[in-house]
Amino acid sequence: MTSYVVMAPPEFETLGGDPEITGDLQFVPDRFSALAFLFSIPWMLVHRMWLVLLGYLAITLVIEATALSLGGPAAGIAALAIAFLFGFEAQTLRCWSLQRKGWHMLGVAEGVAKEEAELRFFRNRADYEQNPFKSDRQSSRPAAEPIVPRIGSEQVVGLTLGPETRQ
Repeated sequence: MTSYVVMAPPEFETLGGDPEITGDLQFVPDRFSALAFLFSIPWMLVHRMWLVLLGYLAITLVIEATALSLGGPAAGIAALAIAFLFGFEAQTLRCWSLQRKGWHMLGVAEGVAKEEAELRFFRNRADYEQNPFKSDRQSSRPAAEPIVPRIGSEQVVGLTLGPETRQ
């Protein structure tokens, strides 16, 4: 099951969460991106991540120049390491880029596929709007007493027993 970060455009709040704009929500998966691993630069261009692209090019240039000066297979290993690292962090960088553009996170949804995560997110949102005071974690049991650490009859405060008793 994959977790998806739900990102809303800046105008979502001004329209009060209008159902017409829900098609503009971005469900960004929190997982390894094979396309970002294989096609890093085109992937960043498609998602309009300009600052990330500049940072990627600068870091890649420095690491590749260092690897070329070492000679041997170091350049290939460095390129593969950069690609793997970017594949793992691509979706997080995508969320960061959206936040810089004024988007904000609405929540997190889980699902085997994106469609299932969307259904769960909108169903939970509709349930909340119908009854905002109901919580899934509420139960009919009374609240438990807080755990107070004690040694014998003395309450433990920090690393000492109760009030200071030294004279």
